[in-house]
Amino acid sequence: MQAVHKSYSLFSIALLVIMQGIFAGADAQVDVNKVSIVEKYVVAYNDVTKMKFINDSALYAEGWNTLPQPKFWQQVMKLSADSALVCVAASRRVVDRISVSEWNKLSDARHSSYKDSVRKVYNIPDSSPVFVTAGKKSFYQFKKVMPTINRSINVFKQNGIDPWYAQAILLIESPGKTNTKSTVGANGPFQLMKAVAKHEGLIVNGKIDERTDIEKSALGASRLLSRICIPYVKTMLDSAHLKYSETDLWFRLLVLHAYHAGAGNVAGVIRKINPCEGGIQLIQTVWQTTYGGFKNASQNYSQLALAAFFNFDEIVMQQRDSVFLIEGDRMYNEYCRCGFAPFDKCSYLSNCASKYETDLVDGTIPFDYFISKTKIVENELAGLSPYQSPYSDERYNNIGFKLLKARKTEDAYKVFKLNETNFPESWSVYHGLADTYRLMGQRDLALLNYKKSLKLNPNDEESQRAITRLKGK
Repeated sequence: MQAVHKSYSLFSIALLVIMQGIFAGADAQVDVNKVSIVEKYVVAYNDVTKMKFINDSALYAEGWNTLPQPKFWQQVMKLSADSALVCVAASRRVVDRISVSEWNKLSDARHSSYKDSVRKVYNIPDSSPVFVTAGKKSFYQFKKVMPTINRSINVFKQNGIDPWYAQAILLIESPGKTNTKSTVGANGPFQLMKAVAKHEGLIVNGKIDERTDIEKSALGASRLLSRICIPYVKTMLDSAHLKYSETDLWFRLLVLHAYHAGAGNVAGVIRKINPCEGGIQLIQTVWQTTYGGFKNASQNYSQLALAAFFNFDEIVMQQRDSVFLIEGDRMYNEYCRCGFAPFDKCSYLSNCASKYETDLVDGTIPFDYFISKTKIVENELAGLSPYQSPYSDERYNNIGFKLLKARKTEDAYKVFKLNETNFPESWSVYHGLADTYRLMGQRDLALLNYKKSLKLNPNDEESQRAITRLKGK
């Protein structure tokens, strides 16, 4: 995420110092010990760790999960980068799903023509924007951010700051990454600008950057929230004569907007709206309002936070006290625990095998773990009737190509080599190996395997074209 709070200038920091004096004694009054936190055993392939997460029932009790905006972003967060959703900007109503590569081949004129046709089909006013948003599954790696959330919740609690904000910010700013510098210079899991971080007590110089330290970054973010964002939102709501509680979800979302866009921009939005009361309706109006630097990215910020909470809950709020990071393990554990009819067992175990494939491609498990677990599943299937092995040369090849697409060349190589051992007469195996060697820069081995593929299947035109290209270099 590219948060606007990162753009605070030195002059802005000076103003914040002055505001701290104005807001002296106005720190957050939330009892952090009463914030709903659940503890779960997080089961990875090589360890089990007890972790803390926020459990916010208001997300569902108040109906935030039914709003079209966060539901739209939930889909985007689960969608791979090669697909995109077409939506009506104002309502986030999804009207189509398209291929990103095919979309990029079209001219600007064709883009405009397509959007005009969407408006016509769905009776959308000509003035209403139509957005094409690519999937961001590779960015929102919620499983990888779990340890950061756990540690940051502790820091926020120790400093008397509502830990809800720790989880909300970490889920959308730089999930699972601790040393990611933005184009404007923000860094760390909480994406703090250098001037902001130094003002909040962190060391940032040519040799040390404490923004990349989880605890230090959490400390800086919690101080920024406590000293500036929360007090400022309270003041602007008091000025608007609105009743609120600091644990109200809509209040927390306004604080997130202040963290992202700057408190002054949020205050301008509130003045422009001139609301009579807080709640969901106010936040929805904020999503449709611009002021100063508060534009589309700023409007989206709390929508993303809500969507991230919902998707994260699907992972961590599983039954009982354990969270399985490996989807295949979660399913197989459920299989061992529950009884299934024979036919259901075959179907369930086949789906379990598919989950292990996804775990491998997503980088949740290494190749050796994948092989050991899929053997267990296949052995279990072998005892059932009717039994059909889920692993053919074509299926393994598909796994290999998915790994290549995910730039996991080493794992792809292992999959194709295993496939070569199991299916030495399959032309597609050698085609996959050749593609892997080509991406690894091993031209001679790539040529050798393209030729093997072509010998077994003279109709393999892709191998023939690849051979021609490689010989021409």
